[in-house]
Amino acid sequence: MTLMTADGVQLPAVLSYPASGFNANAPVIVHIPDGPGLSPLDASSPARFVADALALKGYGNLSLETRLSTSYPFSRFDETVTDIKAAVDALAGRGAARIVLAGHGLGSLEAARYLVETGDPRVRGLIHFAPSQDLADAWRAEVGDEKYWQTVDSASRAVNEGDRTFVNLGGGLIFTPPTFLDWYGPTAKTSLTANLASIDQPMLLIAGEDDPAVPKGRLQELKAIAFLSQAVTTKTYPGVGHNLKPVRDELVKDAVAWLTGLGLGTVPEITTELVDVTAEDGVPLSGVLYHPAAAPDPSKPAFILVHGWTSDIMRSTAHWLAVRLAQRGYTALSIRHRGSGFRGAVTGKLEDTPKDIRAWLGLLDKRGSRNVVGVGHSAGNLWLSYYLAQTHDPRIKALVYLAPQRDLPQHARTAMGEDLYARTVLEAQEAVRDGEGGTHLIDAPFPRAIYDDDARQPMFISAPQSGFTYYYADAFLSYWGPNSKAVHTDLIKNVDLPLLALGGSRDPFMQGAYLIKFTEAAGPKASYIFYGGPDGAPHSFEGFERRVTDDILAWIGKTL
Repeated sequence: MTLMTADGVQLPAVLSYPASGFNANAPVIVHIPDGPGLSPLDASSPARFVADALALKGYGNLSLETRLSTSYPFSRFDETVTDIKAAVDALAGRGAARIVLAGHGLGSLEAARYLVETGDPRVRGLIHFAPSQDLADAWRAEVGDEKYWQTVDSASRAVNEGDRTFVNLGGGLIFTPPTFLDWYGPTAKTSLTANLASIDQPMLLIAGEDDPAVPKGRLQELKAIAFLSQAVTTKTYPGVGHNLKPVRDELVKDAVAWLTGLGLGTVPEITTELVDVTAEDGVPLSGVLYHPAAAPDPSKPAFILVHGWTSDIMRSTAHWLAVRLAQRGYTALSIRHRGSGFRGAVTGKLEDTPKDIRAWLGLLDKRGSRNVVGVGHSAGNLWLSYYLAQTHDPRIKALVYLAPQRDLPQHARTAMGEDLYARTVLEAQEAVRDGEGGTHLIDAPFPRAIYDDDARQPMFISAPQSGFTYYYADAFLSYWGPNSKAVHTDLIKNVDLPLLALGGSRDPFMQGAYLIKFTEAAGPKASYIFYGGPDGAPHSFEGFERRVTDDILAWIGKTL
């Protein structure tokens, strides 16, 4: 395939994947070859032989030929950052969200520079095959101080005088004076040692014991320098030099074990299907059904996922959790309803949601799924609670609530203050009285409210932020008015089902004290999990996707 960089350079790459097809939900490895001037097609390059082997084991691989492969004499070293970004962007465009960079020799330095410069959260780890030398220090040690500084002085004069005479390092390594200084000068950013000190992603360092470019003790030195990394693993192979192909099978086995240990093992393929239903009052609704590519196990329950306020099914929990559930063998239905999206939040009313949830349960019923677990995120769990408190639908056997929604009328009073709340309620009531309930916009200041902490689950959140309401009058009264049914702790008392509530210490919308209060209101069948501490879960549960999925399925296994 051909990639286009942000600065207009075309780059060739090889995309390799299992014969069953490219699985965007599985981790994908970006391979960067040694160099400069070397190709990912070389039979001895891990960008070729490791990529081929990993494809057979279920991984996607993109082996990239950066501009340093062909035009290194004229390229600044950091231009490779632009090249790697083009590869990561291309994979993200195909749906890949878990990417690992793997570099051989110079490629390991290129990968490290990319992470230092971008901090790209899509990159989950870094593999160094025969980690690079620190370029300037290594060449200086090779030629001696005198020649090094003579070359630096000569290149600096040439830059000032506009002289394009090449600097010849031998072995085909030639550079223009500016690029020589960029790569090998005293201020060059081409020290792998210095770059690793700024990387926090987990890393795997692999080398042969007989590699002259990776002398004895080098891997341990790099590991000690990479103190910010979540985890650094080293591996050496006796009797092997810079060419690691002789130990291909062992190397690939070790790489797969490392990836699996990070939660980056291969995953089963899933199938997604766009589905539609019509509510009893004629409102058309759309959803996405996720299920294993193989036939789902009929003994397993199905999940119905309800997104949060202003969100939708193509993002956030309703997508990432559904994907992971399907990979684990479950059917998961992410639903839209008339309150979906920002526009739906402005116009939707709590009282209308049961019609929509009932229609979606009917679709699962027709497809043979009569044992259903309801999953709601934020306002999504309020909608489920309201539906079940009204209907006690026997098809739903258990509930999982991520960041349980608060008691909204009291939330509004606390956030707005009693005086503003009373005036806003009166404005909404007068609009409804005048027949403008569905057209009059309630737009009042509405900061996030800070509640008392519970010492058992302290929060790590910032001070309240300014906000606003964005509801038509009847929608505002439906959720926030003094007669609203959106008192979640009252609703859940009328739902006699096993319930697991999840919360985090960095969620400004649901503090730990409320998680305890809500779980207690839900009764003896309810329990909760709190992802606490200064690095605890945010409202989106970003960074906790694997733990959330594991905890939900462990609880389901014990409960149903």
